Amino acid sequence: MSQIAKASKATHKKAAYQKKQEKGGKKVMEWIFGVLVLLAIVLIFFYISSM
Repeated sequence: MSQIAKASKATHKKAAYQKKQEKGGKKVMEWIFGVLVLLAIVLIFFYISSM
């Protein structure tokens, strides 16, 4: 019976860790996307100002 409890506890920990990692990954993706959009805007500005 204790093996079932250990397996259940391990599964719960794994699910919590996976949820935490997913949240962190989404935050990183938002930052990367934001930086790329900002870079595109800056490049467009320099391109227009050099014409």
